[in-house]
Amino acid sequence: MAAITVNDVLRLALPPGTGIAAGAPGLQRQVTWVVTPRATLPAFANLRGGEIALVSVSALQALGDRMTLASLVERLAAVPISAIGVIGEVSDSARSAADLARMPLLGLPVGADLREAEREVQRLISDHEAQLERRAAQLGNLLTQRSLAGAGLPGLLELLTERTGRGVACYSSTGEMRGLKARGSARVALQTLRPTEPGMSTHLGQEIWVKPLGAGSERMGFLALAGEGLDEWDQQAAQQGANALALELAKEQAVLAAEERLRGDFVQSVLAGPPADSEALLRRGQELGYDLRKPHIALLCTSSEAGDSDEAASRVTLALNNALAALKLSAPTMRRADGVLCYLPLNGRTQRPRELAEQLRGRLTPEIPHLVLAIGKEAASVSTWPRSLREAEQALLLGRQLLDTAHVLDFGDLGVYRLLLLLRESPELWDFYRTTLAALTDYDRKQHAELLKTLEAFFANLGNLARAAEALHVHRNTLLYRLERITEISGLNLDDSEERLALWLALKAHRVLQTLDESEEL
Repeated sequence: MAAITVNDVLRLALPPGTGIAAGAPGLQRQVTWVVTPRATLPAFANLRGGEIALVSVSALQALGDRMTLASLVERLAAVPISAIGVIGEVSDSARSAADLARMPLLGLPVGADLREAEREVQRLISDHEAQLERRAAQLGNLLTQRSLAGAGLPGLLELLTERTGRGVACYSSTGEMRGLKARGSARVALQTLRPTEPGMSTHLGQEIWVKPLGAGSERMGFLALAGEGLDEWDQQAAQQGANALALELAKEQAVLAAEERLRGDFVQSVLAGPPADSEALLRRGQELGYDLRKPHIALLCTSSEAGDSDEAASRVTLALNNALAALKLSAPTMRRADGVLCYLPLNGRTQRPRELAEQLRGRLTPEIPHLVLAIGKEAASVSTWPRSLREAEQALLLGRQLLDTAHVLDFGDLGVYRLLLLLRESPELWDFYRTTLAALTDYDRKQHAELLKTLEAFFANLGNLARAAEALHVHRNTLLYRLERITEISGLNLDDSEERLALWLALKAHRVLQTLDESEEL
């Protein structure tokens, strides 16, 4: 038979809500049996030591005026018994006596049934494993009831903390914290933990048990329990908590998926064309929490590592929704093959679109690896949303090649590329490219030369030979030789302003044409 301690009785037998009124240092005392007082004095007879006594203050008072909780603590400490569980007000003198004797004084909740508590302790002492499983099943049922009652993630974590006395935290599948209920050292340990696999570990002096939420490819996150001296009950409670949290997250994801489809359908209906009844559209948007009378900008959010993974797309969607909520922005969103489309509302003319998008980027960057954001120009009404989307798409397409993806890709930054985009598929642009730069491109490819790179450095430094040579890390004479070769191969003179402009435009066109499927022909 396993040795049962006062702490075991507190967590596995006494009613929920029982607290430690005094004598905490004695929680590891062994408990041999449970006793309740008789109706006449002596209240307890034939004590052998090691028992836990369950009493009510009102029952003690009925035995006589001289029988107080403090005097009972002093008498039973001499036996000595292991602990006293009491229903009713615990006096200061009783606390002092219990602390002096290092005897745990446990305050049972008002309305607790002493006979039922006695039976629970007897079950624990007689068959520890069966009582452990029984309590775990009770906890599982209670967690399910709380979930069905809408307690949500915080309510479930709070219940786990109450039943274990440990710090608990919930994390996403990538290790980001979703919820926390802990104090002291356990709180610090859980705040800095980033679990990616289940198991037992030690972190910042705390024992940690990590349980997966869901299994295999369906894993939705992790539950972590932190404390000193984690035991079998902690593990059982963590498993029940993990099961309940997995159901809660599945329910949350189902709700989010339904809301996402609703938002996506709304955005799709706007992009499909102006409705016959614009007021009806405004009302529908208002029902979803959107103010369509405000100007909006199209924003595309994606990750270069996202690929076609549903999990990665879901992570981007969830992170974007959380970031929007943190910024208190009610923005229509729609999932796409290349990420998520969002229409950011602008609050008046004083709010600059790029600054708003950069704020969003600042919140998203820690959550999404290799984040890329692109925005179109401001759309004053829903009728111009499609135009802003096309601009955001162009900013995403070209910006990845031409701009710094460490910042928001803004259509307004594309400059001359915006004009070239309109001509991207025109025969005239291809003819212009072939008569100006095609020969240089072919030469570079066949000879592994760097004439295009040299030409770009020449234009980037406004024709300053010293700075261009420094940027290329070559000698000035090497640069002059390369420029001569460019003139010979292209047939264009860099000293002629018209021909220099032609080469500059051809370089820009080269980058634009590379975005087409025909880029292999360049």
